[in-house]
Formats: sequence, structure tokens, C-alpha cells
Amino acid sequence: MTATIDPSTIRRITVVGVFATPQQAEGALADLREASVAPEQVSVLAKDTQVATEITDPEERVVAAGATGAIAGSVLGGMLGLLVGAAAFAVPGVGPVIGTGLLLSTLAGAGLGAASAGLIAALTELGVPEEEAAGYQTQVGQGGILLTVQATTEEQARAIQIVLVHHGGVEVRTYQGTPI
Repeated sequence: MTATIDPSTIRRITVVGVFATPQQAEGALADLREASVAPEQVSVLAKDTQVATEITDPEERVVAAGATGAIAGSVLGGMLGLLVGAAAFAVPGVGPVIGTGLLLSTLAGAGLGAASAGLIAALTELGVPEEEAAGYQTQVGQGGILLTVQATTEEQARAIQIVLVHHGGVEVRTYQGTPI
């Protein structure tokens, strides 16, 4: 007898948090990488183009910092390779979406008729209640950096939450999304 898994019973587990600075987000991303979280599990949303560049392209930041003599060195170590191949596109009224995870593909697939509805709809599809999704959008609009991570197990979700909180993440919550 062969066991089968009904995909309609598998639920997404999404951990969401907001960071005030790129350094906080970078620290969390570095620790997630150390914990074997795959790059495709992670999405980052940032309003400020400079913030997005700092998070996704540490080599470019070192070059820019080197020109001013202010190399950020150790902050970049954990970031190298975490978001390799990250995609970026602008969400009018919100900012660039950076990452390779499910949030990015959900936004890209939504067509983004209305930017705010696109982000809120993408987050609600991941299991975030609409009111909380609107709150996350507001925080991004005010310069916050939104990190979403797709966990593969409840245990991994708890570990991800600990990492995000440890690095200064606020509004860190775990959501059970719709079946895959």
C-alpha cells in the first residue's frame, strides 16, 4: 500500500515581521541562512530603494561605502549569497519588492491593479488577516522593512519567529495560510 498526501490538506506557514533598519533585517537574514532557511522561502519588501539595494546587493554597498571610506564589513558577511538572484520591481505607492519568495511571486501574479490592494491581497493569501495586512502595508509605507518567511514545519516557524524577534523585528507573527 502506497501512502499519498492530499495537497489540499497542507497549509502554508508564514512568519512575518517588520524591521526599522537594514542592519536589523540583514542580521535576521544572516541567521536564517545559518539555520538553513532557503532563499526561496524568504521575501523582503522595502519602500526605500537604497534600503532594498543594501539588503540585496552587499557587494554594491561595499563599493559605494569604499568610495566614502565607511565600509560596513561584518554586517555584510552573513548576507552574501542569501538573496542571490533576488528579483526587484516597483509597487507604486509602496516601493520596491525584493526577494525570491512566495510574497514576490504572489504580487507579480496579481497584476497589481491597485498597489495597496496588491500587497494586502498577497499577504491575505499567505494567511494574514486583511486588517493586519493593511497594518503591515502602512509600516512599509512609513519606511519599515517587511520580511516574510515560508516555514516548512511548525518547529521551523517557531525558530524563525525567535530569529526575527532577536534582531529587533516587531509585529512578528505566524500565520496559517490557505491550503497549497
